[in-house]
Amino acid sequence: MTAPAQAFPQTLDGRDLLVVPTGTDVLQLARAWFPDAVWTRRPVSAQDAVVRPMTGARFRGLAAAGVTVAAPGVMRLDAAVDLLGPRPVALGSAVATGLAAQPADVYELSLAAVGEAAAETARAWLVAAARRASGAVVPADGSSVVVPDRGELLDLTLWTAVPMSAQDALPLLRPALAGGRLGEPRTAGAGPGPVPFSITAMFEFDGALTIELARPTHQPAVLASLDWREHGPWAYRVAWSSSPDVEMDPASPLLAIARGRMRPVVGRAMSALWRAVGGTVVDAGGFVVTPDELRDQASQR
Repeated sequence: MTAPAQAFPQTLDGRDLLVVPTGTDVLQLARAWFPDAVWTRRPVSAQDAVVRPMTGARFRGLAAAGVTVAAPGVMRLDAAVDLLGPRPVALGSAVATGLAAQPADVYELSLAAVGEAAAETARAWLVAAARRASGAVVPADGSSVVVPDRGELLDLTLWTAVPMSAQDALPLLRPALAGGRLGEPRTAGAGPGPVPFSITAMFEFDGALTIELARPTHQPAVLASLDWREHGPWAYRVAWSSSPDVEMDPASPLLAIARGRMRPVVGRAMSALWRAVGGTVVDAGGFVVTPDELRDQASQR
């Protein structure tokens, strides 16, 4: 979703902006992509700011009640990328961009002579963070306000130390995939040890759901911030693909309906796997999905 940037009051100053609900743990969002992210200067809120004493002989020993100083912080994402903020956004302006009616804060992305690849990664994180936090992004050119739809990305991956065989996974998944036609698993590789597999369930109007077990060579950055006992090298991926009969336009009503019906199915399939083998669930944006979030998704109607 996009909205006119004119609805946003912040001076752009040629920088990309992240707008999130007040109270969002932006450092946690940052460490999902940048494990070493840290506040190099912590923000000071109006509530936490120290009351400045009045100066001069007439005011010796007195303090100005209610006079506080608030300052945005500086978060180092990597060697050449900083995030400055938060600064408050007026409620009316936040609503005008398409956000929910709640207080919001803005953060500025500062790129200090970084290469194009690093800059694109930082901007991609802004969009992913905005989607995760139900926020928005204002590009540096100020052309529009982008409000990513959190419901657009359904795929989930479970990282665990416990691989299952396809024969064990099938009866576990069958109740979770009610309404779909469950096909026979496809396996890859041979020899002793766990064998990667793929299982697909077809839904008449809503496309296909594929569950795959693999041992990828790369893991999402967010796992580096967790205890090694909380995940493992095996990845169960639950991925949805829409029916060829459904328009692929993201704004298509039929696509939105199919996505809405499949979201709890993805949640139920992943919940069944997580209960069986444990581990850590990561969404398609690279963020950890908590057990409570997974349970809520699985129970949606």
